[in-house]
Amino acid sequence: MKRFRVFPFTTARMVALVFLVFGFHGTRLQAASDQPPNIIFIFVDDQGYYDLGCYGASEVKTPRIDRMSDEGLRFTDYYAAAPICSPSRAGLLTGCYPRRVGNEVWVHRADSPTGIHPDELTLAELLQQNGYETACIGKWHLGFHDPFLPRNQGFDYYFGLLHNLDPVEAVYFEDQGGVPLMRNEKIIKRPVDPAELTKLYTDEAISFIEQNQQSPFFLYLPHTMLHNPLGVSEAFQGSSQWGEYGDAIQELDYNVGRIFDSLTRLKIANNTIVIYASDNGRGPGRTPEQRIRGRKLSTYEGGIRVPAIAWGPGLRLQTGEETSAVVRAMDWYPTLATLAGIEVPKGRVIDGRDISPLLKGETKDVPTPSMKKSLNASVPLRRRWDPAGEWSPIIQRNEYNDAFFYHGSQGALAAVRWRNWKLYLNPSLELFDLAEDPGETTLVKDGEITRKLRGMAILFQEEMRRDARPAGESYKPIASGRTEISPQDLDKLDSKRDVTYAQYGDRTLEMDLFRPKGSWGSLPAVICIHGGGWAKGNRTSHEKLAQALAIRGYVTANISYRLSGEAPFPAAIHDCKAAVRFLRAHAGEYGIDPDKIGAIGLSAGGHLTALLATSSGEKQLEGDGGNDKFSSAIQAAVPMGAQTDLLSERTREISQTEDRGQIWRQFLGGSQEEKPDTYRLASPFHYLDEHDPPCWFITGEGDDLSTHAGPFRHRMKELDTPTGLTVIPDAPHPFLGKQAWFDNAVNNADKFFRQALSRQHP
Repeated sequence: MKRFRVFPFTTARMVALVFLVFGFHGTRLQAASDQPPNIIFIFVDDQGYYDLGCYGASEVKTPRIDRMSDEGLRFTDYYAAAPICSPSRAGLLTGCYPRRVGNEVWVHRADSPTGIHPDELTLAELLQQNGYETACIGKWHLGFHDPFLPRNQGFDYYFGLLHNLDPVEAVYFEDQGGVPLMRNEKIIKRPVDPAELTKLYTDEAISFIEQNQQSPFFLYLPHTMLHNPLGVSEAFQGSSQWGEYGDAIQELDYNVGRIFDSLTRLKIANNTIVIYASDNGRGPGRTPEQRIRGRKLSTYEGGIRVPAIAWGPGLRLQTGEETSAVVRAMDWYPTLATLAGIEVPKGRVIDGRDISPLLKGETKDVPTPSMKKSLNASVPLRRRWDPAGEWSPIIQRNEYNDAFFYHGSQGALAAVRWRNWKLYLNPSLELFDLAEDPGETTLVKDGEITRKLRGMAILFQEEMRRDARPAGESYKPIASGRTEISPQDLDKLDSKRDVTYAQYGDRTLEMDLFRPKGSWGSLPAVICIHGGGWAKGNRTSHEKLAQALAIRGYVTANISYRLSGEAPFPAAIHDCKAAVRFLRAHAGEYGIDPDKIGAIGLSAGGHLTALLATSSGEKQLEGDGGNDKFSSAIQAAVPMGAQTDLLSERTREISQTEDRGQIWRQFLGGSQEEKPDTYRLASPFHYLDEHDPPCWFITGEGDDLSTHAGPFRHRMKELDTPTGLTVIPDAPHPFLGKQAWFDNAVNNADKFFRQALSRQHP
């Protein structure tokens, strides 16, 4: 019988992984219906404030978006997170000022080593972890190393361009045939034709909606249009009175209509929220009535105030209304979480406010946290608030949280808005009343307001100085080189080698321990179990793996175990369990959280990892390696290139072959036909039940399909236990020896462990 495990994992979908990510899991507390609402976020690139019919454009016809406005809530004072692409997207997906998450400066080019840090919990991840199917279809532009790619930032599915098509980015791909169109990690086409993208994205979006109509979904649809170079399909060329730009807008409008038609056809419109917004401004107004000035990249209103519409009449969002409340892109994070019935995790500090009461017409402005009008109303209270004596008498906390802080394209704080007042900070203080003067043409003299907004700017600078978090940073792997850990990275580690963790008479087993230098408190631990067909090898083969994971914030234990030539099964699993018990027994000495222990291994080590995950409490497999008062349960497992069903037909055939079957027969005492009970005892699939921890499988594209653990993962899904698979492109079975494949595997494992081991235990 299995004992109770120290692993309590709520039933939530795990992220589709390829590299890094951390963060806490939100808690679903309520939902408006039996099924949480679907969410579609249409994010247009470089569309100006006045560039839709419902915002005053006369040069274009936008009937479908205008109808969306008529049936929804139109924002007159809505701000993108930044006046430029990458920071704006970072702000939307993290709920934070781009500066808080280290993504405030310019854009991510193809050679950029940075992106959204894996520690950040994106909106996609939050929804994904609470049962949503998630997709990003369109332009990404948030980092291009594996840790930063869409499927490592919370999206199950990706289709689109990772980059811009303008010459300063396309130049990076000239030798490769152009910027590639991607589906997940595979190149579909290159070069892409800008004229086909709007339709292609919409086709893909509709397909995603159709495939996921029975479950809640989050569709993030960041169009490449209307960014230069523009592209317009033949059907829309010359259709507007505004040249190619107007034609592209009308094509977008038509395809927005296709999305709505699909929702109606599938009968899910009443349970779907649709948001339409631009990532930054484009240019000034064109008539005397269109008074906003400024262009993209600037902090004039034309650079950052953009069109935005929220639609969801079936979910009681306002219809046929407009609001002049100051709303920021970061506000969607807690708002959509509330509408999905998800509480933003308590440890997560973001800058967004929950505007769901405003969307529903319950309030005319964004309510204060003290009103407790919504699930995530109190989120702003997590921001730092300790104003100096100079400012505490004149700035209230709610005023500060409601302010909007404008940052320029280079990331510097440029202005602050509170209510109708906007104060420019450099080169001198300039105050404008945007309610009366949205064109920012007439200076206002008001010493009290100027002092208040200047004080807000100073408090914000101090908050960012103390609380801003770093961007993610990744260095290019050596594509064809052997795996190495740089001396600089090794200098980040403390190590303790040859630690005896088990003893059988005179025979001792050792592990090497690695821990990040300067880390305080208890860290999660990961046991690394080497491969070698259970018959050869030792812990040195997984040393780089252990070091790479330790650099990422774990205590890692790289173990040797008894090989089958010395002691056949179940000796090896006895040793693995002894290692877990040793770490738990000595958790205080090594700075380990005893309730957060994972395991990882390749090949034979992958099999032992899977068996370790599923067989806690099985007396025949526990062994007498010491510390028997402690549990051998683990809380997360990453089997790599692993066999999980030892009673399969494939195993039967291999175990009988002369050459390949020799290691199986030595390990298990004979072939499967000769020793069925032993093969069953050694089979992880045999023990699988609802008490088991989440398992993420990693394998090479060139490896046998059995390493995909299909039946194992299918059974885990039936048990509602998080699981998943990463297939490393072009990689063979022994993929840890090549840098690019190694980095892929390590970052996948890190991302999974951070999610699985971050969960709270009772």
